[in-house]
Amino acid sequence: MEEIVLKAMGTTISLAIVHDKAQVLLTEAKRRLLDYEERFSANDPDSLLMRINAKAGLAPVQVDADLFKLIAIGRDYSLRSDASLNIAIGPLIKLWQVGFKGANLPSEAAIQDRLALTHPADIILDDAKQTVYLAKQGMEIDLGAVAKGYFADLIKDYFLEQGVQSGMINLGGNVLLVGAHLENPGGFWRVGVQDPDQSRNHLRGIIQFQDGSVVTSGIYERHFEYQGKTYHHIFDSQTGYPVDNDLAGLTIVSKSSLVGEIYTSLYFNLTSQDLLAKLSAISGVEAVIITRDGEVVLTEGIKPFYTPVNEVESPYY
Repeated sequence: MEEIVLKAMGTTISLAIVHDKAQVLLTEAKRRLLDYEERFSANDPDSLLMRINAKAGLAPVQVDADLFKLIAIGRDYSLRSDASLNIAIGPLIKLWQVGFKGANLPSEAAIQDRLALTHPADIILDDAKQTVYLAKQGMEIDLGAVAKGYFADLIKDYFLEQGVQSGMINLGGNVLLVGAHLENPGGFWRVGVQDPDQSRNHLRGIIQFQDGSVVTSGIYERHFEYQGKTYHHIFDSQTGYPVDNDLAGLTIVSKSSLVGEIYTSLYFNLTSQDLLAKLSAISGVEAVIITRDGEVVLTEGIKPFYTPVNEVESPYY
């Protein structure tokens, strides 16, 4: 298996495949990922996404078909009445700055001002013209909750078109597997589940499976402390504050990486038991839920493939 590693999208990305022309395919996959980053970034003022944000309240912006599709998907899920996923949450993210040097506890007035700019219904799409219009000045789309999954699926599609039968796409912890592992018993890949209370690569469990996606999100990834209280990066767009429940980490196993990303965000505002009930009713989605008290809760379908561990080791092999 040949591998390429790169820094992009604020993380470390690794792509590994088995193929006679592996380096050619990996180089092209790298080019595509860098192109996606350039066009979809919420941090690059020259990106196509930021052109949409810059024209908020002023004019619609015509965009590429792939960006339009992802915004449309994100908007549809954001409009669900019970969803915590919201691609219009950009102004709130930038106000809090969690994970960046300027992280702070904003004033209540500032939070309320930003909340008025986070309604996904104010993202106006024109299918015929492929344009996106943000109805209020100051609005910003942030695709951080869905973009990496979308990119991973596109790269997997490319690999499959080229005849790749075994490989791994790892976009900073968003893991998408192609086919079976050619060396492991039974062809199973082994993907670790991070322990939210420990340092990186200290695993709480291992999932063994083939040809699918593992996406993990948790309150431990980015956070800061202020006056003895910890504030994390997963926000409730109803209150403007980080979600306050018993969840520490959520791992979704599915066929598609985009589906995995959506469901790590969509119901993160629920309690662990309500989340378990919600996810258990969704076909093709399995979950490992870790609570702040350290309890591990599993959907039925993942139980035969999950092994609890308490050790430091490589999370993917």
